Amino acid sequence: MAAGTGRGREGRRKRPAGGGETRTGAALGLFAEVVLAGVLVAVGSLLLVTAVPSLAAGVAHVRRQVTGHDIGVARFVRDWWAAVRALWPLGLAAVGVALLLALDWRLARADVLPGAGVVAVVVAVAAAAVVVVLARAAGAWSEPVAAGEGPGLTAREALAVGAQRTQDDLTGTVLLAVAAALCVVFVWMLPPLVLVAGGLLALAVVGVETRRRGRPA
Repeated sequence: MAAGTGRGREGRRKRPAGGGETRTGAALGLFAEVVLAGVLVAVGSLLLVTAVPSLAAGVAHVRRQVTGHDIGVARFVRDWWAAVRALWPLGLAAVGVALLLALDWRLARADVLPGAGVVAVVVAVAAAAVVVVLARAAGAWSEPVAAGEGPGLTAREALAVGAQRTQDDLTGTVLLAVAAALCVVFVWMLPPLVLVAGGLLALAVVGVETRRRGRPA
């Protein structure tokens, strides 16, 4: 009887270890897919106008990993092409806005404009807002694609949803802005991290959207 009790206790001690190994394996798997997504997003963004579609495909990739759907490079490529066809207007607009903000930032830093300090703050806030709206638009496009429920939204629909979520979920908006700022800092400190920044931002989008859906109505 005592021996049986001892074996029972030993079995109970071993189960948590197995569960811990399972959780560790899942975490390592997610980390690996985030790194892979970052590399794929970086490569897909080489044309610049494909940066937003690449992020959308990266979000779909990470979302599939989290929800247990099929993943892989071939699937990412198919999603990337579908996102390029649907979201290229957002990619083109993003490049135009980025060039405009970069020009304003350089003028503010050169003290050419009056109130250069205020202009620099406004440019930084505007850049953060643009990044968050585009990231949430990419997340909105990826939702039906990752779930296998059909094609993603059009550029106009994705932008409208992204802007609405940015306004309605202010906490998520701040979290995404912080995530984007951290990605910029990481790349500034160590430029090769640009290869994983897209995956980290995609993970942040998935996390923020999961949090938003989990909030009580």
